[in-house]
Amino acid sequence: MDADVNHFTQAGFEIRATDPAAMSQSLQPHLERCVPQTLAGADLICLVSDPSGAELRIGLRKSANGQAEVVSLNPGFAGEGRAKARIVGDVSKPEGKPFEIAVSASFAGDEIPFVFDLADPRQSGQADRGKAVAVSLTGFSFDARVFKSVKDYYQAQKKDGAKTVFAANHFVPSGTFTAEMGGIAEADRPTAYADFSGTVVKSQLRTNGAGGGRFWWALVRIYGDHTVDVVLDPAQVKLAPAPGTLVSGRFWLSGRLVAEP
Repeated sequence: MDADVNHFTQAGFEIRATDPAAMSQSLQPHLERCVPQTLAGADLICLVSDPSGAELRIGLRKSANGQAEVVSLNPGFAGEGRAKARIVGDVSKPEGKPFEIAVSASFAGDEIPFVFDLADPRQSGQADRGKAVAVSLTGFSFDARVFKSVKDYYQAQKKDGAKTVFAANHFVPSGTFTAEMGGIAEADRPTAYADFSGTVVKSQLRTNGAGGGRFWWALVRIYGDHTVDVVLDPAQVKLAPAPGTLVSGRFWLSGRLVAEP
C-alpha cells in the first residue's frame, strides 16, 4: 500500500501522519478554520465538516495561559449506513476521555458484539446501557479489497490458501478477540475493529473540498442486512467499488447514533 495512505486520506483529508512535524504542518490550516464545540471544562472539539460527508475532529485542551493543546485527532464520515443495535456499555480508555469514547454494542436480534468509537464524543450521554439504538457506522481500513463478484471473492480465498473460508457477508468482531485468537483486542479491553465483507449498494468518487483530497465512498450491505459506509483512498484499491462489487477487510469502526430512518 502507498505509504501516504492513512485513515485521514481515506476521507479525503491530506494530513501527513508519517511524523509529528509533518502532521502538525498539515493540520495547521484546519485549526485555523475549524468550528469549536464544547465538551467539558477546558476541553473542546474543533470540527471540520465538508459537504462530501467527510469530517475531522480535533480534540483541544486549554491550559491556564489560554493556549490550546491538541490532544486527539480523528477522521469521521456522515453517511447513509444504518445498523440496529443495543448498547452494552462504555469500554473507553480512561486516559482518552472525554475526547475518545468507545462503545460496546450488539446487533439487534442476536448476540454478535461489536465495538465502535463515537465520531462525535458529545453523544456519550446518549449511549446508555441496554438502550436500543440506530447506529451509522463507517469503516476505515488499511487492507480493504474490492472484488468484481462473489465468485472472485471465493476464488481469492482459495488462491491465498485460506484454511477457513469466510462467507461473502461475514462479520467477525475482531476487536473483541486478542491477537492470539486472530483479533486486535487489547489486554484489558476490546477495540473498535471488525472484519467484514459485503456487497456495494451504491458508491461515488467524492472530493473533500475542506481536506483537499478525493476518496471513494461506498454503502455496503453486510451481515444481518445492516449497511455500513466504507471510505477508501483511491490509491489503496485497484478496482473501483462499483455497485454489485464486494468489499472485504479489517475495519476501524467509527459511528454515530442517529434517528431511525
